[in-house]
Amino acid sequence: MTIETKDAILWKKFYTLTKEMHRFIKKNDVDMFFSLLQQRMDLQKMLEDIPNKTYHQTDDGRELLTKINMMNVKIKALSQSWLIRMRNRNNKVRSYDYMAGPAMGNIFNKKL
Repeated sequence: MTIETKDAILWKKFYTLTKEMHRFIKKNDVDMFFSLLQQRMDLQKMLEDIPNKTYHQTDDGRELLTKINMMNVKIKALSQSWLIRMRNRNNKVRSYDYMAGPAMGNIFNKKL
């Protein structure tokens, strides 16, 4: 029976959160994605505060970090894609606002 260290447990939770982040960004559920991101940042702070950081140097730790890094690349690509879509959507909305704005103003400024 193997006793897991605190950093091993936290790294496994970190990986689980990363997988969930990937799953929700693929579904375009950004609210849940950002909630999970916040949880992962809190977990990262806990990992940074651990005095004995040896898990990432073990074979299991290196394998898990490789998985996390690969997942991070996918998350980054999906996040950038989402951000571009949102910017494009906002630009389209603003372009309609600019087109309708002056015309509506002229209608209201006419004396009847």
